Amino acid sequence: MKLTNRERVDGTDITIGHRVYRTKGTKKVCKTYTAEYRDLDGKQCYESLKTKNKLQARRLAIELQQRIEKGIDLPRPSTISIEQLTEQYLLITKAKGLSPKTIAKYTTDIDKLKEFCIEQKIEFARHFSENDLYLYRQFLVDKKYADKTVQGAIVLAKQLFKWAWRQGMLQQYRLEAASFAKAKSAPQPCFTTAQVDKLINVGEAEEKLAFALMGYAGLRIGEVEQLERRDIITKKKKFTMIHIRRGGSNGTTKDKDDRFVPIHPKIAELLKSKKRVHGVLLPEINARGLLKRLKILCKKCKFKKPTQYKLHSFRHHFASMCANHGVAHRKALAWLGHSSSEMLDLYYHLHDEDSQKTMAELAKSHNSNLRPFEDSLRTVGQSKIVKNVQPPELQELIDVILAGNKKAERAGFEPAVGTSPTQPFQGCSISHSDTSP
Repeated sequence: MKLTNRERVDGTDITIGHRVYRTKGTKKVCKTYTAEYRDLDGKQCYESLKTKNKLQARRLAIELQQRIEKGIDLPRPSTISIEQLTEQYLLITKAKGLSPKTIAKYTTDIDKLKEFCIEQKIEFARHFSENDLYLYRQFLVDKKYADKTVQGAIVLAKQLFKWAWRQGMLQQYRLEAASFAKAKSAPQPCFTTAQVDKLINVGEAEEKLAFALMGYAGLRIGEVEQLERRDIITKKKKFTMIHIRRGGSNGTTKDKDDRFVPIHPKIAELLKSKKRVHGVLLPEINARGLLKRLKILCKKCKFKKPTQYKLHSFRHHFASMCANHGVAHRKALAWLGHSSSEMLDLYYHLHDEDSQKTMAELAKSHNSNLRPFEDSLRTVGQSKIVKNVQPPELQELIDVILAGNKKAERAGFEPAVGTSPTQPFQGCSISHSDTSP
């Protein structure tokens, strides 16, 4: 906890001030005064004085000092154990209606925390300090957990103790000042367009359409499993849009919002051969079985490192394809169902073949822009009348360019190069992936 407008009250060891807290990422200052002091055991304590008047706050601080010295009304230390605290926290998260996957993740991370506390012989929640949090992080690193897993466990631990403090189970939140560097995401596999097409070709029955929906519409496997025939929108006997409204938990999408994705021609072609039925569009598709088949097909197609690919690799391909074809961020976010471009940047991959194609287009654009510039200079240089009236510095530059002297020192930048229509999203990192089909 932090105080602003701090003032040490004369004749006491108590500091008064206004508590600073955060709400939805914004700093706010409490209007009432709070007292900061140390109890007889030397532990730092905070107590709201419940007044906005500074003079009244000073008087209350003096009374508090007297009570502390006499040992009267001292706050009792919390006796809640780590085991009890984590158990209550899990009950509350389940009551909030979080998805089963989120609850499972919370349970796993809390088990890690309890294992650490048993090893360090930390029984009561009030004894868990900032230093213990740093030791907990090192404990997870030593266990060889991935950086993202470690970060998630640390965030949950801070969230747990902050919740306990807000609920009055703990007298103070001791982990506020602890900070850690943000973990970098591990590189994720991503299919090339040639690989997606090959998988669609070698797939059997409903696998073909499932691969196409993930690779050319960005659907998650849960959304593919729960897609119904009525979600395929047609107009004038043509397939136009996919209405995605299920795929997560509780009968909704993962982000709880519906979205619409235009139908790619490859998907439309496969839909034509699909019989018009009611209910689930692909009843034979399930995540576990399709993942197993994907591994087999990747090996059959002789992809490099075939076991690295996941069903989510199709979604990465769709995001990268949107980026490489100049789709606006807002459109891509709407199609993929993300509210933040940070996730979109995480999905982006630039394969070598796409990179080489873009460079070729850049070179072509450069040459086309430079040619009119050279022609104009040649025209100027060939005119004796204009040549005589040019300033010596400009005429010298014209003569050098016309003579093809490449050793001349340039005083400025070359003419601007045209922007490629396949310019990727700004801020995306470039990773080299397998380009062989």
